Amino acid sequence: MSSKNEFKAFSIDKNANVVGQDLYEESHNLYVGFPQNNIPTNFLNKVLRQSSTISSVVADFIATQSGDDILDNGDVAKLITQLNRALEQKTITSIPDASLTQKGIVQLTNEVGNSDTLVVTQKLVKEIVNSLYESISSRVPYDRKVNGKRLAENIDLNAEDVGAYYKHEVDVRLAPNTASKSINGWWRCGNSGITYQWGIASKTSTETSVYFNNSFSEVCLNVQLTLAGANEQSSGANISVKDFSTTRFTYYSGPGENSIYWFAIGY
Repeated sequence: MSSKNEFKAFSIDKNANVVGQDLYEESHNLYVGFPQNNIPTNFLNKVLRQSSTISSVVADFIATQSGDDILDNGDVAKLITQLNRALEQKTITSIPDASLTQKGIVQLTNEVGNSDTLVVTQKLVKEIVNSLYESISSRVPYDRKVNGKRLAENIDLNAEDVGAYYKHEVDVRLAPNTASKSINGWWRCGNSGITYQWGIASKTSTETSVYFNNSFSEVCLNVQLTLAGANEQSSGANISVKDFSTTRFTYYSGPGENSIYWFAIGY
């Protein structure tokens, strides 16, 4: 049996005598109220419809969620109680149970098990941890030693204790950075393999090929040129890279450009 709602919406028929929304919002009466002895019926119906409609909607919500009859008897305290009950019920029914795939309501437990929905209490976690501590203390003898140091006390182990290298030894032994600091030189990162190469080259023709100091093992990423020497009367700094590979690059130069500085990156 459905609950009863005595709060009804007023003037909700499509042919009801109510003023249009635009005129209602533009009316001065909306802000100051109706003048004495001059209340337009369509305006009054509009006011009653707005207030009664929202009241009816709220009352329907209370009746549906609380399961109570909502009566127009002036009992404000009872309506507040019913509204609170309806909100509590809506909250409970809207939030799902928590699981491994969604958030939600959980139930606490003080028992260890294999449930994916129950959550253990802080007290149970503390008891389990204490139990583990007691188990460890009883199973590992206090007189047992690691490299001559008792387990019953804090143990500080250095590299020699476990046959390891110190950091500076590792840095020296494992892939150090290498470089050639000549005018046609290079630098290689020991960790990543990234290599920088540089040099100076003289033009042999309009298109000049230059071989890298060390071939890149996988790819050349970029080659950059800077004018080094030129015939001042005819130079226009016309230099550009035509193509490049892991072993060399070819560049174009105009008639006034004699030599270039170059810089390449790859690995």
